[in-house]
Amino acid sequence: MKLFFTLLLSLNGVLYATESMNTIYLKIEGQQYDDLHLHLVLSGDQRKSIKGYSADGKNWVFSYPDSLYDYIRHSMFYIPGVPDSVLHSIAFNLALQGDTIGAGNYFFGRPASLVRARYVGTMINPNLPMMRRGTTDDFIFGTHISNRFEISTDDRNLVSSIKQLHYGHGFYRPELTYEEMIQRDMDFVRQFPNCRSMISTLSSNMDLYRSKADIAKLFNLFSEELQQSFFGQRIYRHITREMTFINQKLPVWDTGLLEEIVQDSSKFNLILFSASWCGPCIRQIPILKEIYQNLGEKLIMTYVSLDHERTVENWREKMRTHQIPWRSLMVLTQEKDRAISDDYAVFGIPTAILVHPHSMRKEVVNLWVEEHRHRLYELVTKQ
Repeated sequence: MKLFFTLLLSLNGVLYATESMNTIYLKIEGQQYDDLHLHLVLSGDQRKSIKGYSADGKNWVFSYPDSLYDYIRHSMFYIPGVPDSVLHSIAFNLALQGDTIGAGNYFFGRPASLVRARYVGTMINPNLPMMRRGTTDDFIFGTHISNRFEISTDDRNLVSSIKQLHYGHGFYRPELTYEEMIQRDMDFVRQFPNCRSMISTLSSNMDLYRSKADIAKLFNLFSEELQQSFFGQRIYRHITREMTFINQKLPVWDTGLLEEIVQDSSKFNLILFSASWCGPCIRQIPILKEIYQNLGEKLIMTYVSLDHERTVENWREKMRTHQIPWRSLMVLTQEKDRAISDDYAVFGIPTAILVHPHSMRKEVVNLWVEEHRHRLYELVTKQ
């Protein structure tokens, strides 16, 4: 087995002679696979599939270019060759201080990570939303088969990512008060200042926090290395960015005519960043329609679609199919998408920005969260 690993790394050295590699060694007990892939979800919802290598179906090696590392949001192992309506993946369980925690997504350290995994059972969820592979359609409902393994590892990034995702640090927790959520997250970052999955989560979920000051409290607890990382710099730019909405012109979805995002600054404007390929964006439409019906006279709602040339027609079809009554603008090109995302600190979608009347002051609102919707109604109805 040592000879196999050495040979594989030598081959990788030939294939990627100009680029350093990160390698994951997965040693499996109790199961055997003919094929196994490492699925990397990157910034901008890009995805990379890394084929694993094994001589016996139990001892696996996965190598990927280090240049991807800073952009990884999370990863998982999956078994290929199943229908689009089935996701067959590997979840990790971890024993910590007498408690067993688990996660289906995780984050590995660099440049190498060794994981020993003992099979403990399989869970089947027959009604899970998932994106149809190879398409830009919204989510379908399919079956998730999860092979669960109890692991042992010295990879602290892997351990911290499982703990972060299992306990929901950086995510909305309805059973907690806002103050409790902040305190829990701060305690976690103090314990794991190098947790890359946590800083990635924070960069995508900054709309959960009431102020930039609260985000800064968390950001300042991360290591200097993570503060300078790709996701760390996203957070830093958001914290230091001016609070005034930058108005600019974009093409209307059906006519192509250029219009300013905010046309009437005497009213509240709710700017909704979305895309045809974003399943959560589509699932949020009923919430948006309810807001439009209740506040439409006092609130101007505007979609900004991040679709590019390849998926423009998909967006237009979504507008017709869902009979969207509010205005819709488009970015159309990848270059404009990057500029818009940077100008408005849109690090994930759906994102909603509320622009205040006259002052053009902006704030991010999370329309999934009842507390945020309540604040939106209060502000607009008191206008």
